[in-house]
Amino acid sequence: MGFRGAVLWVPSPAIEIVLSGDYSVQDPECCAQIYVRTGATQRPLNRQFAGLAAAFNYAPPSTNPFDRKTDLDTPLDAYQEIGGLSARAEWDVGPGTLTSVTAWRFWNWGPSNDRDFTGLPITTISANPSKQNQYSQEFRYAGSTDNFDYVGGLFAYTQKQKTDGVQQQGAAASRWTLNPTSANANNPAVLNGLRSENEIVLKTTSLAAYGQLGWKVTDRLTLQPGVRINYDKKDGLYNAVVYDGAGNLVICTPAPTNAVLRDQCATPPQTYHPKFDDWNFSGDFTASYQLTDDVLAYGTYAKSFKTGGINLAGLPLDANNSPILAAQTVRPEDINHYEGGLKTQLRDYGVTLNLAGFWTEINDFQATVNNGQLGVLRGYLANAEKVRVRGIELDFSAQPTDELSLYVNGALNDAKYLKFVDAPCPPELSGGTTVAAGQTPSAPGTPNGLSPAACDISGQILPGVSKWAFSYGAEYAIPAEFIGLQGQTYVAYDGSYRSSFSSNPSRSAYTDIDGYALSNFRLGYRGENQWEIYGWVRNAFDEQYFEVLALQSGSTGLVIGQPADPRTFGLTFKAAY
Repeated sequence: MGFRGAVLWVPSPAIEIVLSGDYSVQDPECCAQIYVRTGATQRPLNRQFAGLAAAFNYAPPSTNPFDRKTDLDTPLDAYQEIGGLSARAEWDVGPGTLTSVTAWRFWNWGPSNDRDFTGLPITTISANPSKQNQYSQEFRYAGSTDNFDYVGGLFAYTQKQKTDGVQQQGAAASRWTLNPTSANANNPAVLNGLRSENEIVLKTTSLAAYGQLGWKVTDRLTLQPGVRINYDKKDGLYNAVVYDGAGNLVICTPAPTNAVLRDQCATPPQTYHPKFDDWNFSGDFTASYQLTDDVLAYGTYAKSFKTGGINLAGLPLDANNSPILAAQTVRPEDINHYEGGLKTQLRDYGVTLNLAGFWTEINDFQATVNNGQLGVLRGYLANAEKVRVRGIELDFSAQPTDELSLYVNGALNDAKYLKFVDAPCPPELSGGTTVAAGQTPSAPGTPNGLSPAACDISGQILPGVSKWAFSYGAEYAIPAEFIGLQGQTYVAYDGSYRSSFSSNPSRSAYTDIDGYALSNFRLGYRGENQWEIYGWVRNAFDEQYFEVLALQSGSTGLVIGQPADPRTFGLTFKAAY
């Protein structure tokens, strides 16, 4: 439920001010991730999913994820309260326009999840509610002359986010999560009720100055350089206090010799104050040439970055159970991007054809890595050495007749890690005893095997990127009269296809998502006086596919997923005045 509104104020012919605001509340009971399959890991068989489930006489409510059945035993919530205010003022000064944008936004987030994805009492509470406030101010001046277009500006942003989280273990946690060699692995009392209360604070400041110039060298040639300098600063606090089931404070530093305490430190208390600040210079240069009145050729080089950051979800620990502070920050990404192509509009034939080729290399790519400690996998951000993304994109649209319009878009992507030598291992190589010097890791999926401490995934594909992706469609519309009003009756089809892709940072045979094609249909009437009514059906052929696949922590081999929407239909009415 929400609302938004805007007020336009024109105090003089040279000044225009828009005040706007919005507020919304979302309170869904979601989001479950569903049992998909299991895959062999290098844990002992009785500590992989099938053996663990058998020990509790447990079975998922369905092994077909598209039954959409789950038996999670933790309340699900995804409450969000979002809103903000902004003021945009434009003032005609000299040959250009001075613009000021002042904004405030907030986000209150109240999630609750079942982090073990089963109906067993493994993790009984996982909730990290947070509140975020952010303020921004931008000033920019833009103008143009016969041969030049230009814009320059200043930008400032500040954000504060506060999270007070809780994670609590249940009676099944000991068997499920502790190292199988532990004498307490089958003692439910050791972890039952173990509770971590987390205080997380993030303060961010970002400042920037930028400028861009468009120079019309001739009627056909345009050069467009742009520059930006950024300063980013981040201060954080992570403070986790842990209590056992009886409410006693758990102390883990130095590393305890008592076996029970040592296993309870699988959920470790820790405190650290990460800080990050850095300057970054970025820029781009585009040259475009009008080959003919209908064909534009262009080339672009861009030097850009993704700001560095701090890890605020807990860090791996050293031998004394102290946070490894070297992992508390992540370096900025350094990005070099090249692109060239053609933009074509054959107006006499109603055809638009755009073709682009691109090549992007990223140094210090920010990736999620894991650290295995006391049978628990802790994820945090670290830098992969180098990533490359390259490909070709094609956009085509045509209107061969007044009634018929067509379009097709396609992309060929080659996205891979060029160098990532200490990446997290896929599940089939995880869960066993970490190899010592001179030892060789066991074959993937070997129970009681030897697991590498890290894996070299150089040359593997990036997650979430399909090699092939297409969208296509058509609309046929004819003049028609409806209740005495003139307009168009139309029927339309929109389709898409993407090939298979990886859903895990390190590619796994268990988390590849198969390619799929979707079809959507619309049938409706469009009035000339800005109103429209149409019926629609999405995923018309009820394609069964996943948006994401993920893994249960602890190398149990359980693969869970988020099934995408099934066939959905409805009626839409739109009007404007």
